This record gives sequence, C-alpha cells and structure tokens, in this order.
Amino acid sequence: MSDEGTTQYGAVVEQLALGRRFLRRALGPCGTPRVAWQLDPFGHAREHAAIFAQMGYDGLFLGRVDHEDKVAREDARRLELLWRGSDSLEAPDADIFTGASPP
Repeated sequence: MSDEGTTQYGAVVEQLALGRRFLRRALGPCGTPRVAWQLDPFGHAREHAAIFAQMGYDGLFLGRVDHEDKVAREDARRLELLWRGSDSLEAPDADIFTGASPP
C-alpha cells in the first residue's frame, strides 16, 4: 500500500513500483500482486484507483471506509463497485473492481 497522503503522482507510482519489484524478486513471477488492499488510509484518492488499474491490478479492496457510507452501502448491498478512476481516460483503462471489506 502506498502512502495516500503523498501529494505527488510520481512518488505514488514510485512507491507502488518499488513494492512490486521487491515482491517479484523475493517470490518470482507468481509474487506479482493482482489485487490491491488499502488497509487503513484516511480517505481514498481516485488517482490511486486509476494507477492500480493501469498497473494491471484486477481489483482493489478498502479496509477503512466512512462508517455512514459503509452502513448505507451494506443496506443497499453495494459494497462492491466498478470504480471509474479517471474521467479523461477511456474505459476500461482506469476502471477497477473495488470492494469495501465487510466488518
């Protein structure tokens, strides 16, 4: 998980690339993650969703979601969605399957 408090796009990409490179070296090709998990950031940036999608991730799961939003999504059975990470990129280049982890 990269730091969502990072204010520069390049730093986010660098953190993600560094982590993926470490996993590939340590575990081989099967160590390349296909699903991202953002355990505990305060808020979620759509730019991160777009970056994950462009890096080849199949999905993104969020560990912390606003409690009122989560209750509303649970009630409506909408904890999962296709997140549109960018309005300027054509679908599906920045689209990623996203789910909020249940309690």
